[in-house]
Formats: sequence, C-alpha cells, structure tokens
Amino acid sequence: MNIIRLNGKRIKPDTVAAIGFFDGVHLAHRELIQKTIQIADHHGLEKAVITFDIHPKSILYGLDYYYITPLERKIEIFQEFAIDTLYLIEFTKEKAQLKPEEFIDQYLSNIHTIVCGFDFKFGVRGSGNVTTLEEHASFETIVVGEITHDGYKVGSTHIRDLINSGLVDQVKPVLGSHYSIRGTVVHGAKQGRLIGYPTANIDTGDYLVPKNGVYATRTKVRDTWYDSMSSIGHNPTLNCRVDVSVESNIFDFDEEIYDEEIEIMFIKRLRDEKKYHSVDALVAQIDQDKLDTLAVLKNLQ
Repeated sequence: MNIIRLNGKRIKPDTVAAIGFFDGVHLAHRELIQKTIQIADHHGLEKAVITFDIHPKSILYGLDYYYITPLERKIEIFQEFAIDTLYLIEFTKEKAQLKPEEFIDQYLSNIHTIVCGFDFKFGVRGSGNVTTLEEHASFETIVVGEITHDGYKVGSTHIRDLINSGLVDQVKPVLGSHYSIRGTVVHGAKQGRLIGYPTANIDTGDYLVPKNGVYATRTKVRDTWYDSMSSIGHNPTLNCRVDVSVESNIFDFDEEIYDEEIEIMFIKRLRDEKKYHSVDALVAQIDQDKLDTLAVLKNLQ
C-alpha cells in the first residue's frame, strides 16, 4: 500500500476511493472499504482510501483529541486490506475553511468513484454532505447506509461512549475486535513490586483511555500475549498520582521492559478504583482481582 500525502498532489483519475476519518476502522468503516474494493475490482480500477492525519476538532477547537486508533495504528489496519493507495489530507485551519466545491476541486475532481458513509460531511463547518457529492457530475458517488447493532448506529461516537463508560466488554461487536491501546513502558513509582504485583506503566500518547478502574486484560510483549490485569487511575492507596496512570500486572512474566512498546487489550471492567484503609486491604483486593481476571479470561473468545 502506497501512502501519499495530498500536498499539491492529485488522486489518480482511475481510482475508486473510500473517504472518511475512520477512527477505529470499525465494522461500518470496513463495510465502506470492502465496497470500495468490490467496485474497483469489478471495473479494474485503483483502490484507495482518503483520510485525514488528525481529527478536525483538534484544529477547529484547539482540543487535545484522543483516538480509538491513532494514525499509525490506523495505517496498520488499512494495510490489512487490498488497498493500493492511502491518501492523507493534512488538516489545517486553512483547509478547514474550504467550501465544499473547493474541497471537491482540490481533492476529488479527478476521481472515478467516491464511496462514503450516509452521514459523511466535509467542507467549512461540515456544509458539504453526500447530496453535494451526488450532485457533482465528474465522478460517481456510492453511499453506504447506516449499520446498527443493538439499536445503536455502528460508529466511532458510540464506541467512544462505550470506552469512556468502561463498557469495554461491549466494544468487540461494533469495533470488530477488543479495544486495545499501545504505549511505551515508562518508569512509575515502583510501589507495585513492593506488594508482590509489579506493573508496567505505559505512556498512552494519543489513545483514548477507558474509564478509571480495574480491568481484566491481555498484554502483548514482544509479539506474545499474556494474561494480565490492568489499572487506570490515580493509585489512591499507595501514591495518589495527580495524573492518570495506565499500568498492567502481567501474569507469569518477570522481565525488564522499560522503553519497549506493549499493547494492552481491555476485556472487561472489574470494579471502580478505590482507596483502601491499609496496604493489606489493598493486597487482599488485588488477590481477588486476579482471581476475577482469570475467571473472565478463561471464557474469552
């Protein structure tokens, strides 16, 4: 898969492209991409995805935006498909001011077919939509309709709500996989090892972090998955941090992995974070957390 940043470059004329932000590359996104591949293969055309390097909200509102799939991870997922080219639009304040027709002229005018979701919007203040695309005569527009699960639209917003609520066990049916985050292992307070539960603390970067609490997880180290339990929060009993930490106690693992990247997969939230009256009470709870985690992972599919 070629990766082309659209800085003055144009999309090849004989191209069928899916367009969207694709945070999560969830089941609805995958339907969009598969439709693109199907149409392109039928006509013998180039297969492409058009997306943005950062979320528009981070530019428009100056927000620190956190992602289900940061760009690097999103690119990895795109590579799993039979896509010829990924076109990246580098989002800026100037590009946010493009009128819909200007956006089309700058990025889409040469394209053969554009494939988008029914709720796709583009151009200044989202003033362009699928109707705008359908009315443009220079290319064909294919619109993929709404996909639902348990009464909810399959979309990044719903998945973000589940993650923010700690309902990670409900993510897989809409995301297509368990939610996971990657990060470099950093030095923490090293209190866990003093109570028999050493943890790997990670820098979560731009990832969306689930709700504070204790989770049954699996953790990937050097291409191997291990059972684990992970904590998100402020460590109120041992060292009450101001910032939120994400740390994983990896079962049957005892190696130094500082500065290495690991991946934590969230299977089920076990409980809220809580301050205990003593270290012994905390250890007793962690002992129970491990038993609960093993019970959850035993039934993992």
